[in-house]
Amino acid sequence: VVPSLYHAHAHAHAHSYSFVAASLAAAGITLGGVLKAEQAQDNTAGADFTHIVNWSATHDVQVPTNKYYQPETHDELVRIVAEADKSRTKLRPVGSALSPNGLALNGEGMLSMALLDNVVHVDQAKRQVTCQAGIRISELVEAIRPHGLTLQNYASIREQQVGGFTQVGAHGTGASIPPVDETVV
Repeated sequence: VVPSLYHAHAHAHAHSYSFVAASLAAAGITLGGVLKAEQAQDNTAGADFTHIVNWSATHDVQVPTNKYYQPETHDELVRIVAEADKSRTKLRPVGSALSPNGLALNGEGMLSMALLDNVVHVDQAKRQVTCQAGIRISELVEAIRPHGLTLQNYASIREQQVGGFTQVGAHGTGASIPPVDETVV
């Protein structure tokens, strides 16, 4: 089962980060959704498809709209994964589609965590936050700021979702700062 919650240490010191919105805008990518996704109709077959394009516009895929899932609750996520398993349907999780390769793209089925984007709990004493996998780094940082916390580590793109951020070995700079996956408890 795909976990929908991640625990990460948050630290009370500031870090700088770069923002690549200009690059994304230059590539014609909108950040209103998880990634550039457009619904289209295949006029030859009459089927509805969702057209997915990664952020650098180097890869795209057509996914049947009924196979592009965006669960809003943990229970819905569990149901979708169980149904895919039962039917032996390949289901590829996709985040913000920031990778320049097409690994997250799959025409058989895709699972976006974008609507599972909440902070579940903040423990100021332990300097830990529990959040859902779909929350973007920029949103997480703003949500924990009132608690006097920030993340110890940033990648250069704040539009990443926490689920992907913790899985790709993301790292900032500095020999004493561990990769973000080492801060997950």
